[in-house]
Parts: sequence; C-alpha cells; structure tokens
Amino acid sequence: MTKGVFSGMKPAMMMKKFKGAGRAAVGIFLFLNLFFGGGAVFASAPPENAEGIILEPKLLFQGGICRVTVYPQEGYKVKSARFAANPLILKKMADGGYTGIIGAGLKERPGRKRLTVKLFSDQGVSRVLSRKILVKQKKYPEEHLKVSKKMVEFPPPILRRVLADQQAVRNACSRVTSMIYWDLPFIWPVNSRILSPFGLHRFFNGQPRSPHSGVDLRARTGTVIKAPNHGRVVLVRDCYLSGNTVVIDHGGGLFTLYAHLSQVGVKKGEMVKKGEVIGLAGATGRATGPHLHWGVSLNGVRVDPAMLMELFGS
Repeated sequence: MTKGVFSGMKPAMMMKKFKGAGRAAVGIFLFLNLFFGGGAVFASAPPENAEGIILEPKLLFQGGICRVTVYPQEGYKVKSARFAANPLILKKMADGGYTGIIGAGLKERPGRKRLTVKLFSDQGVSRVLSRKILVKQKKYPEEHLKVSKKMVEFPPPILRRVLADQQAVRNACSRVTSMIYWDLPFIWPVNSRILSPFGLHRFFNGQPRSPHSGVDLRARTGTVIKAPNHGRVVLVRDCYLSGNTVVIDHGGGLFTLYAHLSQVGVKKGEMVKKGEVIGLAGATGRATGPHLHWGVSLNGVRVDPAMLMELFGS
C-alpha cells in the first residue's frame, strides 16, 4: 500500500452534464460551418439539427482521456472514427448522438493529433468530420518507497517471470473489439479513498522505476472488489509483482486491471456485469500492505482511472 502526501485524497465522482447551447451557439455553429466546414466543435450539446463534435475536456494531457461526443446531421450515421493511429469505437446514445473515449499515454509525444469521423446517410452520401486535438505534456510528482531488496533486484529466473507477466498483461490489453460492452455510468470497484494517484514517478529503495500506472485504493484484505462495468474477463494470472491479477475487456479498446487480490472470483472468458464481484482485495505480489491497484488501459496505453470516473462515472 502506497502512502505519502496524497494519502486520503477523495476520488472524483462527478459526471458532468451537457447543457443546451442556445442562440449564441447557433450563431457560432453557422460561422464555423461557413468558414471551416465539416461541423463545429462545441463545449456542450449542439443546437437542434446542428452537426458537431463535443470534446470534454478540450485538450488532452499525457496520461489523460477525453470524452468525445458526435452529433451527426439528421439522416446521417457514424460509419467509423479514428484518433491519431487508433480506431475510435463510438457508442450510440438515446439522444441520437455517439460517444467514445480517446486518450494519451504517459509517453505520448505532445502536439496536435487528428480526430476523424466518417458519416454516411440513408441515401449513401458520405461526409467526414475532422479535427485536431492538442496533447500537452504533464509533469507528475515523485513518490519514494522502501520495499524488500528481493522486490527490486531480480535474479535471472525471477526477471524472466516478471517480463513474462508484463507481456501477458500487454497482450491481454492489446485487442480492440468493435463491440462496446459498457454503459453509463461506470462505478468504482471499491468505494474508498485514493492512497496513491496515477502517474507518480516512483522510486523503490532510491532506484527509479516505471511511473504508477493506476491508482491505489484503500481496501482491507477481504474487501469485495466489483466490476466497474460490463465486460469479458481476458486475463486471470498470478503475477510476481502485481500478485493475483484480473483484466476485463469493456470493448472498443478499453480495459480495466485489478492487482494484489487475495482471492479471484472469475475465470478467463467469463462475461461479468457491472457491480458483479470479481474478487477480494489483498496484498499479493509486491505490496507493502493490503489495497487495490486499479488500472485502466485504452488502446494499449495506461490512462488515469480517476479521470475515467470524472467523465464517465457516477
């Protein structure tokens, strides 16, 4: 369990709601459509019958995510979408719009990345919405931890196991399915406090290691851990560092990971529902105490789980 200046931080549990744009937004939409074409980018829901893209927030930071909502013109549907080099799977909403998630890894190169959405009409007419989204650098704080020497310096057999574990997790999180299993809102796997936030530059016994790829949530051994949304279990593995580990595929390139479990209650290939118990918290693997390490992977890179909950959670 990782403690420090961040101990006791409350997880964000607010889901922002879109509001109507009104006359001013209608004028902005017409101006942008006239001079730039291809639809406008709105800060909130576009005016009725207007075509546009909502970005929340308006830019991406390294390790962050952005909620994308697309409102096609009447008679048009989304055919496909991409952000940078990755496919973007959009989920149809009840109001006729489409929503999805884009993200940037901690090592993502800053700069503008292109978001492209292809539309088609019932008459077979195609349209393309295209926007550039700014990815900005973000500096994360440091965290210094002391653990047993055997958990930092690995003899060759243990190192081979660690590398095999890491590859197994990467493989499990690499597939992008066209099916989206999740619905809104997401829920926290355990209702507690964040002990250690995402992105910390970690030092074990003074030696630099990879940044913290998830959030550590306070949880005593035996605390029930729940699936934050519907999905398919794609990995159940006893890893040297993360202990008993579970990975769930929520569709569209979105995965969640649960580490240090004392017990696992699901099997690989099993479908789970939002709120279903998937295991019990513990301190297996490299851990200084019982807690839940919760990670989120999007298109093969780790992003901040707290931000997922801020944008898509309850």
